[in-house]
Amino acid sequence: MSTTSDPGAKPDVSIIIGVKNGAGSLQRCLDSIASQDVTSRETIVVDSASTDGTCELLEANSRAGKVTAYVSEPDGGLYEAWNKALRRSRGEWICFLGCDDAFHDAFALRHLLDAAVAARGGARIVYGRVNRVTNSGVVAEVWGSPWESAKAACFAGFMIPHPGSLHHRSIFEEHGLFDESYRIAGDYELFLRELLLRDPLFVDRIVV
Repeated sequence: MSTTSDPGAKPDVSIIIGVKNGAGSLQRCLDSIASQDVTSRETIVVDSASTDGTCELLEANSRAGKVTAYVSEPDGGLYEAWNKALRRSRGEWICFLGCDDAFHDAFALRHLLDAAVAARGGARIVYGRVNRVTNSGVVAEVWGSPWESAKAACFAGFMIPHPGSLHHRSIFEEHGLFDESYRIAGDYELFLRELLLRDPLFVDRIVV
């Protein structure tokens, strides 16, 4: 199931996906979410009026319980799509995935969530390592390093991994949503609003 067993309870994690014409990769992404060892979660997908069967795929996964909620309509880009999903989300922690991303294994989300809870209100961004792979599945690069070594590069423009990272809901309540005027780097700009004030927490394992 992709939602917490109690329909009235707020989930621990809201997983948000923005997609446009992603029918070729989205099912793998949704399957990887469904396999996670975190049952208190919801999966929200915003589709930018796809024409390749993505909407039909979402409907089938909604019926199967792998998608909690979805919308398919024109939008102004990824950051508008994410903002739509954020307004619908209920989780304490927010996780963003691309339609061609997939969790590395069934315990990836659990490791991040456990680290976030153990931080006891400290870090509000929790991230790990990400495998960048070729179309044939070969790992071309491992992205992500401890904040102590990544900090200078991050503030110089080299972002820490965003896919799969956890954002506490209070970040958006305090700093606002994504700036939809950006075509790219809107996620980096949001990170800066938080990271200039508070360090993130690094979890040393492959997440996505």
